[in-house]
Amino acid sequence: MATVDYSIGFTQTEVEEILTAQKAELKKTLSAYANDGSSVTKRRIDEIHVVIAACQRALQKLAPETYGKPLKTSATGFVGHLEK
Repeated sequence: MATVDYSIGFTQTEVEEILTAQKAELKKTLSAYANDGSSVTKRRIDEIHVVIAACQRALQKLAPETYGKPLKTSATGFVGHLEK
């Protein structure tokens, strides 16, 4: 599943609004999951977590002084075998 890059086409304020709405939805959904524990509710929780993570990454890009710099990944280009 491809994640949305909220740093493209959204302002910091808009991403913060999306994040706030998703946090509220998460609280409501967690409460529902605690009451009935259905797999549908569990799947909804997972979807909310994906949006929250995308918002967090976008805020790191849009306002690194407030939200911290995004973590960088690197590739070494190493091809070979690792000793056991």
